Amino acid sequence: MVYCRIRAHCLAQQCEWKKEYNDIIDLKKDTIDHFQTYNIDNESSIIVYYDEKEKCDRIFDDLDVLPTDNTTVFDIYVKRIWACCAVCFGPFDIIPDRLPLECIEKLCHVQYCVNCVNIICEPSTSRKFTCIFCKKTNDRPQRNILLENIFLWKPYTNRYGAHSTERIETIFNGPNISDAIHRIENRRTHIKMLQATLQKRLSTIVDQDSYSDETKSYLRTADHLIDKLESFITQLRACERNIRSQAITFRALINNYRALLRDSICEKPSKQEAASFIVLCAKLCVADYDTIERMISIDEQSIITDPNYISMYAANKLKDMIFKESITCVNDILEDIGYRRRIIEEKQQQIAEFYLNTSCHPFRFFYTVQHDNATKMLSSFDEFEKKCICFRDIYYRIDSIMQEYRDELMKKTLNDTSNEYSSLPTSEQMATFQCSRLILISELLRSETDRIEMNALFPRITETVKQWKQTKDHDPKIYDLFYALEQDLLLLNDPNCSLLNIIPFRVGFIGNISVGKSSLVNYLRTENSISTLTNRTLSPIAVGQSTVGSLQFDEQHQYSNTQPIVTIRYVDIEGYTACNTLVQAASYFEQIQKADCDLYIILFTGQQVSFERELENEIRERLNRPCWYVRSKVDKEFEEHFNEQVTRRKKHYHDIEFDEHEEKELTEQIIEMIREKTIGICQTSPDNVFLVNSLYSNSKTHPFDIHLLSERLIYTAQQPYVKERIKRMAIMVCTRIIGIYFRRRCIISFINHQRRAGIGAMVIPWGDQLALVHTRFGIRLALGVQDRSYLHNRILNKVDAFTSLLVKYQLNINPNDLQSDEFNYLKIDNSSILVNTHDPQNEYSKTISLGSESKTDSSIVKKVSSAMPAGVVASGLAVKKIAAATLSVGSFGYGISVGFFGLGFIASIPIGLWTMKTSGQEIRNYLDKLCADLLIISEHFVVAIINQQEAAVENDSLEHNKFILKNI
Repeated sequence: MVYCRIRAHCLAQQCEWKKEYNDIIDLKKDTIDHFQTYNIDNESSIIVYYDEKEKCDRIFDDLDVLPTDNTTVFDIYVKRIWACCAVCFGPFDIIPDRLPLECIEKLCHVQYCVNCVNIICEPSTSRKFTCIFCKKTNDRPQRNILLENIFLWKPYTNRYGAHSTERIETIFNGPNISDAIHRIENRRTHIKMLQATLQKRLSTIVDQDSYSDETKSYLRTADHLIDKLESFITQLRACERNIRSQAITFRALINNYRALLRDSICEKPSKQEAASFIVLCAKLCVADYDTIERMISIDEQSIITDPNYISMYAANKLKDMIFKESITCVNDILEDIGYRRRIIEEKQQQIAEFYLNTSCHPFRFFYTVQHDNATKMLSSFDEFEKKCICFRDIYYRIDSIMQEYRDELMKKTLNDTSNEYSSLPTSEQMATFQCSRLILISELLRSETDRIEMNALFPRITETVKQWKQTKDHDPKIYDLFYALEQDLLLLNDPNCSLLNIIPFRVGFIGNISVGKSSLVNYLRTENSISTLTNRTLSPIAVGQSTVGSLQFDEQHQYSNTQPIVTIRYVDIEGYTACNTLVQAASYFEQIQKADCDLYIILFTGQQVSFERELENEIRERLNRPCWYVRSKVDKEFEEHFNEQVTRRKKHYHDIEFDEHEEKELTEQIIEMIREKTIGICQTSPDNVFLVNSLYSNSKTHPFDIHLLSERLIYTAQQPYVKERIKRMAIMVCTRIIGIYFRRRCIISFINHQRRAGIGAMVIPWGDQLALVHTRFGIRLALGVQDRSYLHNRILNKVDAFTSLLVKYQLNINPNDLQSDEFNYLKIDNSSILVNTHDPQNEYSKTISLGSESKTDSSIVKKVSSAMPAGVVASGLAVKKIAAATLSVGSFGYGISVGFFGLGFIASIPIGLWTMKTSGQEIRNYLDKLCADLLIISEHFVVAIINQQEAAVENDSLEHNKFILKNI
């Protein structure tokens, strides 16, 4: 039992207590219980302490690191990688720009992404960073490799099946080497498809500046990796061919060798390992007449079972060996052959020198027989050794290829992950995970594709941000962002806009491994496809897990000549293997969420779909996307029921002939029975449940719903899903830009305002409040919310540019959704409007519902808040309380300020310093509210523009129909 004083930290909060502990488990439980407000647990967070010697975090997993004096306070920290960056609200990832960086202040540790930190530090030559939460100016935030490894790399290595590259010692037999080749082919296909998707997106770009050096570098790296994987596949196939060309397998070779040592000399079969070898060695050792006579007359069984002989000639050595196709086993056999050869050669040489050279020796025949047996065994040893060496050479070659393959996949140089600012020594940073290079390249290609696609869809926003980067002395204005957004949305809603063609209907396939996802994807891609390619890259298929990560395939379909051509992106998401823990289930859902599909198809084969139904609930509630169920391999159950019914019929009605019509009717009845049972299992609408076969191309097997599924997908792809995706993408773009280019201004504003407030409080009463008013106005001017003061607008009858842009559209924002008072002109008294011009029954047209609730489920702020670190949200609430308390405490401060003003300037300095701190809280709170309002307004702005355009199209169509009817 250890008595200790603990001080635990989590973000900006800390708790201190004294207690006796028997083990580390109880201490960790108490620590987590103290920070329940942050929604953390043992699986989503870790407890660390700071190693002063190594200057890095260490996992707190042993009570021995605690001080022994019972008086020293021991600091521990509850840490995790939070959901998103504290500035731009973007999720963290393993790609360089999205890596999390921690504020180096120990009592803060708020996390920012690399991209935001670079932007914030760029204007500063000293590279200093002011944290927007602790407000302390220090060196720029640092990486924490410990957190990256646990919360980023480990989930990724699980998703990409990285463990498969570790089993090098087990792949030397035929099936395993074929499986290894298949896995390498899967990884090659994975990279090729990501590369092809990126290249296809690049072909749609008019602005070649988007084709950056980084993009070229990613494509070159992908080319290099593809070539290396092709080389590994070719070399392994050559090794596989060499193995198959051998006259005997290695296991059979070992069995023959053991049979030689056991049965080649003995008169009777024996179960004793190396029985013949023991008998031969025993007979080669006899040196006098009595021993020879006894050896001739004695039973071989007594020799074989003699413990002395067994020990002397290591007979049980073979019994203890693990016989399998491996380099270790080959070397063991070769070592055993060498050992036994030396024994027999030595004894054979003694016989030749002392006995066979004597022509009149009475037992010359006995020695001659033993000499010949030894010669035969030595000759057999040579043959076995030659074949084992051949296998060893092949195995060494395979091992060399696989080692090179593993090294190629796990290269992760310092430059790959922006390792300039890190909190661990280089030796620990370079401890990489399996497949780390493959994972990093895959995610970079995927991220670059998303960036290119976003730039192509929103060219004016892209150009605006580019100008902001190039013009250092020009402050970004929110009007410029919203105006560019308006122009891009109007262009995208133009019926003649070709950009809409690059937005495919995304269908994600999820489910357990080996349920047939890849097979179904391959079939649906070719069904009703207008492509004439016969050698298209297919999704890999194998027993067990065949897909790693997710594969994307774009196909164009046309159900009939009268129907439009639609593009469907089939996203083959790897199957889950074990979702028995919350962490594994959350990791799989994160991958589903990252796929960002318009429709998810859940495949299953068995009776248990509890986890699948949980996935459906999560997808519908959190992503607001529809789900379909597909029961695959249903033909097996169908055949069982059909054969059972036929057997019963023949048994009970053997005199009645079973015709084709009755067979067809029985087939339909059984299918309907299976369908009803499946619908009951899934507990969903019958229209969203499909039955499919195992072998889609087998014409002799009932097709079930495979053709119906293809038709429904093509029909669904024609629905106005594109509008919904544009809304989501536009809102996401605004969220990122507002966070990066506007919200980060609070850092500079904190510094300037704190100085003005402190000086004002020292000089005149209420000076800090005057500074606060001035700073708020300055922030609104800097962000572009206002062009001039309210008084100036009132006198000259002017309207701010941002205001005039917003009032063009009827946004109808609920007053409870806006936190500041800067946009009162957009509020309505009672909002119950659904911003949606589509049929509410259409599940593919579910848009944002802006009801009368205080915060709607679809509100971007709520989405951001749910994704933000719990500590950040809690800190924001704490700031509001502090700001409210400042009003009461502040009056006391103002009175002192007035009193001390007459005593001299020096006496007022402490008051000024205190005011700097409290006023900084107020301005940060104001900035948070202002940026939150901009996010809300951007959401309504996007929806209003799109819906207005759709209403205009409907009105034009209605007027056109009226005109036709009038002329008729």
